[in-house]
Amino acid sequence: MGNILDIKSWKSFKIKDIFECKTCPSSVKVDLDDGDIPYVSRTAFNNGQAGFVNVDEHMISKGNCITIGAEGVYAFYQEKDFATGVKIYTLRNRHLNKETGMFICTILNKENYKYNYGRARVLDKIKNEIIKLPVDEYNNPNWEYMEKYINIIDNKKDKKGEVFASKLKTINKTNEVDLDIEGWKEFYLHKLFNTSMGNGIDAIATTNDNPKYNYVSRDSNGNGVVGFVDEIEGQKPFPAGSMSLALGGSFLGSCFIQKEPFYTAQNVGILQEKEPLSIHTKLFISTLIRNECKIKYQAFGRELNSHFRKDFTLKLPVLMNGNDYVIDSDKKYSKLGLIPDWKWMENYIKSLPYGDRIE
Repeated sequence: MGNILDIKSWKSFKIKDIFECKTCPSSVKVDLDDGDIPYVSRTAFNNGQAGFVNVDEHMISKGNCITIGAEGVYAFYQEKDFATGVKIYTLRNRHLNKETGMFICTILNKENYKYNYGRARVLDKIKNEIIKLPVDEYNNPNWEYMEKYINIIDNKKDKKGEVFASKLKTINKTNEVDLDIEGWKEFYLHKLFNTSMGNGIDAIATTNDNPKYNYVSRDSNGNGVVGFVDEIEGQKPFPAGSMSLALGGSFLGSCFIQKEPFYTAQNVGILQEKEPLSIHTKLFISTLIRNECKIKYQAFGRELNSHFRKDFTLKLPVLMNGNDYVIDSDKKYSKLGLIPDWKWMENYIKSLPYGDRIE
């Protein structure tokens, strides 16, 4: 059994057909004293846990189950008994244990991109979700396979950790580089990159029967990638190397280099290089974009939609020849003929701790 899963023989199951699905009794955390019972909320972090509380026994849910928060949408395996906030749901099956729970949670979390705060992952929707799972000779979920697969991954962690550590060997562990921006000049973003809107595909319109392309949204985690979807007729994926930019919402300004071809959700902009740029240079630019957005733009107010292709500017280092600016007679990047010093940006990122290990 290798690490790469062959899902061609997997079968589709409705959640309600393989799990007992229920709503947990809820408590308000601020009304509870600190204690030793895990308190599961709708957070997407820390295994869904928001602390430890002291709570009446009848408000405690039994462990060895999967929890999902309506607005949090993420699935987590809970090994121990726990208390919860509102709109937390449990999935239970007699075959569930830590390993099979982790396997199922991974599958469930691949569906997260279909939900958001306005389209919560409530119990009725969860029950009718369809997921693909490995099956045994009777076409039932193959729980033994799931458990073995997770155990194999765990057993390989130590070896992979040693290999990964060796790859992180770097000469740049303590370098401090002076970032003097006094001589930097402003450039319009649309002069630096070919700027365009993304596909604007609704998550509900995507499928993943035979996934081929990443699906990028305005998320600030996972490089903005929230799903892996089938090819969509009539939609052209953007090429690897393009940069995605969240134009609005809570993560406005999140900017990532996409290493694989991809589609986008709504309100995502695309930046494509006008000339070949290294990943280090793009990382430099994406960081400046994020910082600029924190200062000049506001989610649900002054968002990027009408600005990133028109008047969005960045201050960048300028290519010099001694004490003089190198001037581009074609004025490709600015009305003054100034040229961004792409190489300086690349070298700066490479000079940072572990920057030389970025590929």
